[in-house]
Amino acid sequence: MTGYNHPFLQGGLPSGWKVMTVDKVKAPERHACVAGPFGSSISSKFFVEKGVPVIRGSNLSLGLERFISSNFVFIAPETAEKFSAQTVVPGDLVFTCWGTIGQVGLIPPDGPFHRYVISNKQLKLRVDSQLLEPLFAYYYFACPETVEYIQGRAIGSAVPGINLGILKSLPVILPPIETQRRIASILGAYDDLIEVNRRRIAVLGEMARRLFDEWFVNFRFPGHEGHAMVETKGGTIPEGWTMQPLEALTSYISRGIAPAYDDEAPGLVINQKCIRDGRLSLKAARRQRKAVPPVKVVEAGDILVNSTGTGTLGRIAQAEEIPPGTTVDSHVTIIRPRREVDRDFLGTSVSRLQALFESMAVGATNQMELNRSRLASTEVVVPHGGLAVQFGAVVRPIRVLAHKLERQCDRLTASRDLLLPRLISGELSVATAERELEDAA
Repeated sequence: MTGYNHPFLQGGLPSGWKVMTVDKVKAPERHACVAGPFGSSISSKFFVEKGVPVIRGSNLSLGLERFISSNFVFIAPETAEKFSAQTVVPGDLVFTCWGTIGQVGLIPPDGPFHRYVISNKQLKLRVDSQLLEPLFAYYYFACPETVEYIQGRAIGSAVPGINLGILKSLPVILPPIETQRRIASILGAYDDLIEVNRRRIAVLGEMARRLFDEWFVNFRFPGHEGHAMVETKGGTIPEGWTMQPLEALTSYISRGIAPAYDDEAPGLVINQKCIRDGRLSLKAARRQRKAVPPVKVVEAGDILVNSTGTGTLGRIAQAEEIPPGTTVDSHVTIIRPRREVDRDFLGTSVSRLQALFESMAVGATNQMELNRSRLASTEVVVPHGGLAVQFGAVVRPIRVLAHKLERQCDRLTASRDLLLPRLISGELSVATAERELEDAA
C-alpha cells in the first residue's frame, strides 16, 4: 500500500484483502484497457440517424448513476467495425478522460443496446472477472473518495484530463471475489429499490399528464358532449374557457437568492441539480446562512423552473413537503399559484411547457436565460366552473404518492452513500450491511 495516498489505503485493510493496479486487473485479452478513437476519426460528420451508439460524457455521471441511456449519437455499423478496440459491451467500464474527470459508467446488461463505441474523450476498461467483479469495480471507482483521488491525478489546467497511463496506474482494492460479489449485491439492491421507485414515479407522472391532455388538450372532459367550441387567438377552446397569462394565475414569479454557502448552516437552498425529469430531489440541495426574504421561502405547491444555462434550462418540478426556511438559488424561478387557483391543475399545466420554456430563452451559448417577463406572459388554458378543482382532486393523491416515493428514494440514496465507502474500504462488515439492507427494504 506504500506509495498510494488514496484515503482507503491509509490504514490497514481486512485480512485477505489486496491492492493491485488497474493494469493488473484488466482482462487478459487484447484491447481490455484502451483510449477512445483518435480525434476527428469519430467526429459529427460520421453521425447517422440509426446505428451503433457512441458513448459520450453525457452518458456518464458523478452521481452513482451507473449509465445514462439517452441522448446518444450513432455511427454506421461499418464505421463501428473500424473501432473494435473501442467497442464496449455489458460489464465494461467507461471513464471520462477529458472534461468532467471522475465520471464513470458501467455498461448495463439490459440494454438499450448490446454494444457501443466510446468517444475520443473516454477510456475503456474490461476487468478480469476472476479477480474483480465488474459491479464492485464500478462502486469502487464511483465512490467519492476514489473520484477525488482520480481528480487529483489529472493533468492539464484549462481542460483537466487523465490518460491511459494514469488509469492503468490507479490502485484497486481487492477483497476476496465472493466478498466483492456480496458488497456489489448489497449496494446494487439499494440502487434497484431506488430505480423501482423512480419508475413508479415516472408512471404516476405520466398518469397525471395523460389525464390533463385528455381534459384540457383533447377537450374530452367530463360533460364535454355537445359543448360548443370557439376560436381564440390561442386556438380553438371550449366556450366559456379562457387563455390567461401565468401572471394572472400566480401571486409571485421571481428568482431566488445568491446563497452564502455554509455546510453547518440550517438554511437549505434548492439548485438546478435538484430539478430533474419532473422531480424535485433535495439530495443535491446545499446549506447556506444568508437570511431569506419571506416571499422567497419555498411553499408547498410552488412550481420551480430552471432558468439559466444550458442542458437543464426549462426543467420543472413542483414542491410538496419542504423543510421550513428552504429557498432556491438565483438560477431557479419560483412560480407561486394564487390561493384560489388549484395548485395541482396549474402545476400540471406548467409541467407541459418545458419545451416552450427552452425555446423562449435568450442569450449567448452557455449563458441562456429565461427571464421573468417571458414566464409571466406565457398563456395557459383555464377551464370554466369547477373543472380545474375537479382535476386537482383526482391528481392530488397521485402527486402525494409520487412525493412519498421520492422521499423514499432520498432516504435509500442517503443509506447507500453512507454504506458505500465503509463497505469498499472494509470498515464495515458485509454481514452488518446485509442486516441494515433487510431493515431498509
